[in-house]
Amino acid sequence: MHQIQYTIRHETGRSSSEANRVSSETNSLSYDVNAREKAIYRLQAQSDQQRTQFIIDTFLKFFQAGIHENPTAFRGRFRKMASSPFRFYRGSATLFYQDLKTDHDQFIARNNAAGQVFIHGDLHAENFGTYLDNHGILNFDVNDFDEGYVGPFTWDLKRLLASLNLVCYEKGFSDKEIEHTLIVCAEEYLKQVYDFCRHEKEHFALTLQNTTGKIKKLLNETRIKCHVTHLDSMTSIENYDRKFIRSKEVKDVDASLRDDLIRAFKKYLETVPQSKKIADKSDNNQLTCKVKDIVARASPGIGSAGKTSYSFLIEGRSETLENDVILYMKPAQKSAVSYVVRNPTIEEYFKHDGLRTVLCSYAMQASTPKWLGYTTLGTVPCLVDEVTAHSEDLNWSEINEFKDVVDVVQYLGRATAKIHCVADSDCVNRPKDVSNLPFSIIPLHTEKTIRDAIAGHDDDFIQDMVEFGMIYGEQVRRDHHLFFEAFRNNRIPGL
Repeated sequence: MHQIQYTIRHETGRSSSEANRVSSETNSLSYDVNAREKAIYRLQAQSDQQRTQFIIDTFLKFFQAGIHENPTAFRGRFRKMASSPFRFYRGSATLFYQDLKTDHDQFIARNNAAGQVFIHGDLHAENFGTYLDNHGILNFDVNDFDEGYVGPFTWDLKRLLASLNLVCYEKGFSDKEIEHTLIVCAEEYLKQVYDFCRHEKEHFALTLQNTTGKIKKLLNETRIKCHVTHLDSMTSIENYDRKFIRSKEVKDVDASLRDDLIRAFKKYLETVPQSKKIADKSDNNQLTCKVKDIVARASPGIGSAGKTSYSFLIEGRSETLENDVILYMKPAQKSAVSYVVRNPTIEEYFKHDGLRTVLCSYAMQASTPKWLGYTTLGTVPCLVDEVTAHSEDLNWSEINEFKDVVDVVQYLGRATAKIHCVADSDCVNRPKDVSNLPFSIIPLHTEKTIRDAIAGHDDDFIQDMVEFGMIYGEQVRRDHHLFFEAFRNNRIPGL
């Protein structure tokens, strides 16, 4: 494999005191990083029959309750997953972590503290895009923190590189081109980690000022989008006020459910940090929002089979209709990482999956969207955020030239380093509810923890990550075929 030489090397030696401090305050790792062989080699050695059964058993173990409750929704989910290897990968994060819970990971073995940082949990090539932060700056960043948790930093990078393999393969790139793409992404990740070790990191962002190519184009296209046009696509004006447009997918809620939703909405308002609240001087500077309309929507995502989300139409800062705001409230899901990373202290504070998702967003984004919060609807934990014109996902269908892909993955590597290296005890703007979280679990400076885990073995690290991406990408294509055959031949009970 191509050998990479860096012009910037980290300082020699390990800062073991930090690792010892964290290890002494937490339990031992609940997953095996000292296996005799790498997980990818173990998977390669499995027969098709063994692997098929493992896939079916894993899905039944984690999805059986949902399948029993709504088999129609899960048939739809599995049908989407059967359509392509990448869609299968997006819908099978639980399988990914069950594969990795027994692995030979020299970097986490070298420094267990690097296995206890905030991670995204589902970092694939489509979970990047734009958002407008609470300072009014357009950012290109990682998005969708539904699977966020605490775990090994290597898992995020491995999941991302395997997904890039799938994307590049579908575009018809050669193995050599795919490997080069993964090397570039891993290189940029490591360079950015080392840069964070030497410079301030809290205000790092990828914006119009420091991006080029397809990423800058995406930010510019997002910039010219119109809030009013966005509102008009989902609402209409009746009797001089806005109201949601109803359809087959967008439906009314009855009076009883509306009362429950309003109560949940009021609880949500309490979770928005004071620094982000719109002051209403007539109400003691508290955030008050007039709810104009509420509708129910069937969630379209692969991972949200059978779930219903709710949209709230909120009056803006004035009575003029162009300032109205649309928020969504959706059920928060249990993180796939949490089935493998078992730590009683973390689990105690992450009982509410809405809170967990919000906390992970705060920990991994230096500046979060201003409407982000959480609540409980009845007994269901929920996440709340704005539906905005300025949130646009990275669209890979428009990135087909090899040089453009290489340019884009540099930013993906840097953004991944950013979410890991701002995930420390001095992250800012935390909601008051999480101010007492046990941040002693998380290393004080995650960028130095990651540096110490790599310990000067830069080329080994990159080769290890790229090898995983190349082999696991091939494994996913195999898994997809095995799953497709099992699904179409009715081998998954309950459907």
